[in-house]
Amino acid sequence: MRTKNACLAVSLFLAVCFASLLVGCRPQYWYLAASKSHDTIQLCLSNESTCPQPGGVSPNGISVYRWDNMHDNELVWETEPDNFETSGRISGLITYGVPPSGWTNKTAPPPLVCGKAYQVNPAADKLFGLKCDGSLVVLDFPHLEYFFRNLDPPDGWEKRRNN
Repeated sequence: MRTKNACLAVSLFLAVCFASLLVGCRPQYWYLAASKSHDTIQLCLSNESTCPQPGGVSPNGISVYRWDNMHDNELVWETEPDNFETSGRISGLITYGVPPSGWTNKTAPPPLVCGKAYQVNPAADKLFGLKCDGSLVVLDFPHLEYFFRNLDPPDGWEKRRNN
Protein backbone atom coordinates (compact mmCIF):
# COMPACT_ATOMS: atom_id res chain seq x y z
CA MET A 1 0.00 0.00 0.00
CA ARG A 2 2.81 2.37 0.90
CA THR A 3 4.57 1.73 -2.45
CA LYS A 4 1.33 2.39 -4.36
CA ASN A 5 0.88 5.75 -2.60
CA ALA A 6 4.49 6.72 -3.32
CA CYS A 7 4.13 5.76 -7.00
CA LEU A 8 0.88 7.70 -7.22
CA ALA A 9 2.48 10.77 -5.63
CA VAL A 10 5.48 10.64 -7.96
CA SER A 11 3.24 10.13 -11.00
CA LEU A 12 1.04 13.06 -9.98
CA PHE A 13 4.10 15.26 -9.41
CA LEU A 14 5.55 14.38 -12.83
CA ALA A 15 2.19 15.02 -14.51
CA VAL A 16 1.94 18.47 -12.91
CA CYS A 17 5.53 19.29 -13.94
CA PHE A 18 4.88 18.20 -17.51
CA ALA A 19 1.63 20.18 -17.67
CA SER A 20 3.43 23.27 -16.31
CA LEU A 21 6.02 23.01 -19.07
CA LEU A 22 3.31 22.72 -21.70
CA VAL A 23 1.53 25.90 -20.54
CA GLY A 24 4.73 27.91 -20.28
CA CYS A 25 5.28 28.04 -16.53
CA ARG A 26 9.05 27.82 -16.99
CA PRO A 27 11.34 30.42 -15.52
CA GLN A 28 11.95 33.15 -18.08
CA TYR A 29 15.59 33.57 -19.13
CA TRP A 30 16.86 36.93 -20.34
CA TYR A 31 19.61 37.46 -22.90
CA LEU A 32 21.58 40.68 -23.13
CA ALA A 33 23.38 42.09 -26.15
CA ALA A 34 25.13 45.45 -26.22
CA SER A 35 26.80 47.62 -28.83
CA LYS A 36 28.52 50.98 -28.81
CA SER A 37 28.28 53.81 -31.29
CA HIS A 38 30.35 56.86 -30.33
CA ASP A 39 29.21 57.64 -26.74
CA THR A 40 25.91 55.76 -26.97
CA ILE A 41 25.33 52.24 -25.66
CA GLN A 42 22.54 50.27 -27.30
CA LEU A 43 21.21 47.38 -25.21
CA CYS A 44 19.02 44.56 -26.39
CA LEU A 45 16.97 42.42 -24.01
CA SER A 46 15.44 39.21 -25.28
CA ASN A 47 13.97 35.95 -24.01
CA GLU A 48 15.41 34.21 -27.08
CA SER A 49 18.98 33.94 -28.31
CA THR A 50 18.15 36.33 -31.18
CA CYS A 51 17.86 39.99 -30.39
CA PRO A 52 15.58 41.74 -30.89
CA GLN A 53 13.11 38.92 -30.62
CA PRO A 54 10.02 38.95 -32.84
CA GLY A 55 7.07 40.46 -30.99
CA GLY A 56 9.23 42.22 -28.43
CA VAL A 57 9.50 41.67 -24.69
CA SER A 58 7.57 42.73 -21.59
CA PRO A 59 9.92 43.44 -18.69
CA ASN A 60 8.36 44.87 -15.52
CA GLY A 61 11.09 47.47 -15.50
CA ILE A 62 14.70 47.99 -16.44
CA SER A 63 17.43 48.84 -13.97
CA VAL A 64 21.17 49.21 -14.33
CA TYR A 65 23.69 48.90 -11.52
CA ARG A 66 27.25 50.19 -11.82
CA TRP A 67 29.90 47.90 -10.38
CA ASP A 68 32.96 49.88 -9.30
CA ASN A 69 34.79 46.75 -8.14
CA MET A 70 34.01 43.14 -7.23
CA HIS A 71 31.94 44.12 -4.18
CA ASP A 72 30.48 47.61 -4.60
CA ASN A 73 27.55 48.41 -6.84
CA GLU A 74 25.07 51.24 -7.09
CA LEU A 75 21.77 51.73 -8.91
CA VAL A 76 22.46 54.25 -11.68
CA TRP A 77 19.42 53.98 -13.95
CA GLU A 78 15.88 52.76 -13.51
CA THR A 79 12.94 53.03 -15.87
CA GLU A 80 9.47 51.48 -15.90
CA PRO A 81 6.31 51.54 -18.00
CA ASP A 82 3.88 54.39 -17.38
CA ASN A 83 1.07 51.83 -17.54
CA PHE A 84 2.00 48.15 -17.26
CA GLU A 85 -1.18 47.00 -19.01
CA THR A 86 -0.89 49.21 -22.09
CA SER A 87 2.78 50.07 -22.56
CA GLY A 88 4.86 47.32 -20.97
CA ARG A 89 5.79 45.63 -24.27
CA ILE A 90 8.90 47.01 -25.96
CA SER A 91 11.01 45.91 -28.92
CA GLY A 92 13.86 45.03 -26.57
CA LEU A 93 16.22 47.62 -28.07
CA ILE A 94 17.08 50.25 -25.48
CA THR A 95 19.55 53.11 -25.46
CA TYR A 96 21.21 53.46 -22.04
CA GLY A 97 19.55 56.33 -20.19
CA VAL A 98 16.68 56.81 -22.66
CA PRO A 99 13.38 55.30 -21.55
CA PRO A 100 11.43 53.37 -24.20
CA SER A 101 8.32 55.08 -25.54
CA GLY A 102 5.59 54.99 -22.87
CA TRP A 103 8.14 54.53 -20.10
CA THR A 104 9.53 57.00 -17.53
CA ASN A 105 12.92 57.24 -15.86
CA LYS A 106 12.67 56.75 -12.10
CA THR A 107 16.39 57.40 -11.69
CA ALA A 108 18.23 59.83 -13.96
CA PRO A 109 21.30 58.09 -15.37
CA PRO A 110 24.81 59.48 -14.98
CA PRO A 111 27.28 59.20 -17.88
CA LEU A 112 28.91 55.80 -18.30
CA VAL A 113 32.48 55.50 -17.05
CA CYS A 114 35.27 53.39 -18.54
CA GLY A 115 36.64 50.70 -16.28
CA LYS A 116 33.22 50.11 -14.71
CA ALA A 117 30.84 47.20 -15.29
CA TYR A 118 27.08 47.66 -15.59
CA GLN A 119 24.59 44.98 -14.55
CA VAL A 120 21.33 45.09 -16.49
CA ASN A 121 18.08 43.82 -15.01
CA PRO A 122 16.01 41.83 -15.93
CA ALA A 123 19.08 40.04 -17.40
CA ALA A 124 20.56 40.04 -13.90
CA ASP A 125 23.34 37.56 -14.62
CA LYS A 126 24.71 39.66 -17.50
CA LEU A 127 26.75 42.83 -17.48
CA PHE A 128 28.39 45.09 -20.01
CA GLY A 129 31.67 46.79 -19.39
CA LEU A 130 33.38 49.78 -20.91
CA LYS A 131 37.09 49.26 -21.26
CA CYS A 132 39.24 52.36 -21.28
CA ASP A 133 40.59 51.43 -24.74
CA GLY A 134 37.15 52.31 -26.15
CA SER A 135 35.82 48.76 -26.41
CA LEU A 136 32.68 47.27 -24.96
CA VAL A 137 32.36 43.75 -23.57
CA VAL A 138 29.35 41.70 -22.51
CA LEU A 139 30.20 39.47 -19.58
CA ASP A 140 28.81 37.44 -16.73
CA PHE A 141 29.82 37.40 -13.07
CA PRO A 142 32.52 34.69 -13.43
CA HIS A 143 34.33 37.10 -15.81
CA LEU A 144 33.95 40.22 -13.66
CA GLU A 145 37.32 39.87 -11.95
CA TYR A 146 39.05 39.54 -15.35
CA PHE A 147 37.32 42.75 -16.43
CA PHE A 148 38.48 44.70 -13.37
CA ARG A 149 42.03 43.37 -13.73
CA ASN A 150 41.93 44.40 -17.41
CA LEU A 151 42.65 40.83 -18.53
CA ASP A 152 41.07 38.76 -21.28
CA PRO A 153 39.50 35.66 -19.73
CA PRO A 154 40.86 32.30 -20.91
CA ASP A 155 37.50 31.35 -22.44
CA GLY A 156 37.03 34.76 -24.09
CA TRP A 157 34.18 37.21 -24.18
CA GLU A 158 32.48 39.29 -26.80
CA LYS A 159 34.52 42.43 -27.42
CA ARG A 160 33.35 45.24 -29.66
CA ARG A 161 35.45 48.18 -30.72
CA ASN A 162 34.14 51.71 -30.97
CA ASN A 163 32.69 52.26 -34.46
